[in-house]
Amino acid sequence: MPAFLTYLTAVERLSAHVNSLPQEFTRALGEDLEYARFGATLVELPWFGGWKLGLDAWLGHGKPPTFTRLMRERAPVAFGVKAAELVSNGALVGTEAGLAFVAGYFTQLCVSRALEPLVQSVVVAHAKQGESPTAARHRIEWAQSLALMQDLHGSPLVGTPAIRTKMQIRKASLAKGVGRGLYELMRVSSLESFGEAPAKLEVDGWVRGLFLYAIALGSPLGKLKANLGGHLTAKELYRGPGVDVFATVDKGLDLTRDALTLLGSMIRRNDFGARARHKLLELCPEGSPEQVMKAQAA
Repeated sequence: MPAFLTYLTAVERLSAHVNSLPQEFTRALGEDLEYARFGATLVELPWFGGWKLGLDAWLGHGKPPTFTRLMRERAPVAFGVKAAELVSNGALVGTEAGLAFVAGYFTQLCVSRALEPLVQSVVVAHAKQGESPTAARHRIEWAQSLALMQDLHGSPLVGTPAIRTKMQIRKASLAKGVGRGLYELMRVSSLESFGEAPAKLEVDGWVRGLFLYAIALGSPLGKLKANLGGHLTAKELYRGPGVDVFATVDKGLDLTRDALTLLGSMIRRNDFGARARHKLLELCPEGSPEQVMKAQAA
C-alpha cells in the first residue's frame, strides 16, 4: 500500500508525455485522468476497506487484503486484458473512461515490476535492526513515494490540501463509491481472471475509505506522517549508488507504453485471440512482480 503514491505519480508522468501512446489512450488520458488514477490504485484500494485495514495502511503494517493479493499474484495481466476487451466492445463503461482505467492499471502493473528488484535490494540493505522485512518494505516504499512526488512537484504534497486532488480517482464524489459501469467492468474482469469478485458494497467501501484517507493526508496529520516516515534526506533510499527510483519508474513507463501500444492494436482490430495475447504475455509475463523477477533472473 505505501507505493500507491508512486503509482499515482507515474500516471501523471504518463499523461504528461503521451506522444508515443496510441491515439485512443492519448485522448483518454487527456479527458479522464481520474479513471487512470483509479486503475493505477486498484490493486491498493482494498487496504481502505474498513477501519482496521485503514489503520494498518496508515501505520504501515499488516498483511495485504484478499483482493490485493489476488490482483497482484493470481492473474494480473489477464485481468487487464479482459478489461481492455470489454472496453473495446463498448461494454459496461464509457470508452474514454474505460481506456483511461486500462492505461492506469497497466501503469501500476509495469511500474511495480520495474521497481521490484530495486525495492528488494534496498530493503535488504537498509532494514533497521529488529525490523521485519514487511515493515521495512512499508517504510521504504513510503519514503520513495514521497521523494518521487517531491522530485516531480517540488514538494511531497502530503500534509497539504493539494494531495487530495492527486488522489481524485473519480470525477463524481468519492464519498458515493464507485459507479455501476466501472464496477461491472471490474467484476466481470475479476470473475474471469480470478474466479471471484468483490461485491459492489465492498468496492464502495474501498473508495470511501480512500476518500477519508486523502482527507487525513491533506491535514496536519498527513504532515506528521510524512515527517515520521518520509526520511527524504536518506538519499540511499531514493537516489544514490545503485539506486535511482526516478529512472526506474521511467523504465516502468517505457514498458507501459509498449504494453499499451500492443493493447491499442488489439483494440483497433478487436482481436483478443491466443496469438495477440501471446505477444502481450511475452512483453508482460503473468504473475506477481516477485514471480516475474525470479523468472527473469533464472
